[in-house]
Amino acid sequence: MSKSALQHIEHLSVTIGPRGSGTGKEKEGHAYVQRVLDKLGAETWVEQYLTRTSTYTPFILGLGLVLLAEVLFWFMGRTADAQAGALAALALGLAALVSLILELQGLDNPLRWFVPSTPSQNVIGITKSKSKKPRRVAVLAHVDSHKTPMIWYGRATFMVYRALTTLALLGLVALAVMYALSLFAPNAALRTWSLLPAAIILLAWLMVLQAHFTPYSAGANDNASGVGVMLALAEKLKKKPLKNTELWWVATGCEENGPYGSPDFVRRHKDEFKDGTLIVVDNVAGAGTGPVYLDSEGIFFPVKYPADALALANAVSEAHPAWGGRAVSQTGAYTDATAALQAGLKCLTFVGYDKTGWIPAWHNQSDVFENVDEESVENAEKFVMEVLNRLDK
Repeated sequence: MSKSALQHIEHLSVTIGPRGSGTGKEKEGHAYVQRVLDKLGAETWVEQYLTRTSTYTPFILGLGLVLLAEVLFWFMGRTADAQAGALAALALGLAALVSLILELQGLDNPLRWFVPSTPSQNVIGITKSKSKKPRRVAVLAHVDSHKTPMIWYGRATFMVYRALTTLALLGLVALAVMYALSLFAPNAALRTWSLLPAAIILLAWLMVLQAHFTPYSAGANDNASGVGVMLALAEKLKKKPLKNTELWWVATGCEENGPYGSPDFVRRHKDEFKDGTLIVVDNVAGAGTGPVYLDSEGIFFPVKYPADALALANAVSEAHPAWGGRAVSQTGAYTDATAALQAGLKCLTFVGYDKTGWIPAWHNQSDVFENVDEESVENAEKFVMEVLNRLDK
């Protein structure tokens, strides 16, 4: 099976190349997926939606508003209009704080209304079942690839990023309190103390600004590997169909931008999957990773996976220990499953973490086809295939 997956991974990451969210290259990747599914006899269609042009623009705008609030607070605080300055700063600070928290949860918020948008799409193909009452399972994999900022150079820089973003959020809260206090008792000491959290927020703003202007990765592991596994499974199950399952093959867009593609799919189809299962395949080609499945995920407020989905994955791991399956809690990041979990749908997600707790070549220029590990791809395929077989029974 992995030979077929590798061909798809190579085509997406080499022939097509970097596939930035909402770009022409992402659309080219989606068109490739649709052609493959059409050849396999799946019933395919495209669902379009609007996405932002960069995952970092809401944060640039939100943190920029806070810095503007601090400028108003500082300079107007030295005049007779100190209380008006504090009120303006408080309004801007609270609006930014609430919006950024919602953004970190992948939820709609005012920041998204003011950043540039562009069209994107999901490609969906269905392999029908001959059963009169089939189960419904969707396999999701995102086509787009991420930018390559210094945030993601390695585990150490990622931890610095997490610490800085946490401090920046705490700094937002601290500034809001200082602005509120200054409504009643403006004083120079509060203005001086406000410079400390403002400096942390400035560092965070510079960090996301740098990230915004970096190039896209080739995205071999993230996530041509997931798409390759999905298409290889579609090919395998065309030759030997499941008896009781209707399979949906969903190539999402703009996972790296929010996400946008999977929430759009959930909004349109959650009723069709209220008794079904969603399986997300993401980053499964890193060396030494194995078919890792998540038991929770989230940036600040983690969401847990359903117990019955984890029980199924654990049973497969116990039955096939050579494949290296294991559960991991993902912190500081999301997948295409977040929206489905928030909607109460049954999900299972595979993400290739290595033994150090890192995803190889994650959002990095080294995420190229030459670094794809065939054994990891093959084990992920086998594991997901066994999950599908057990769901079919």
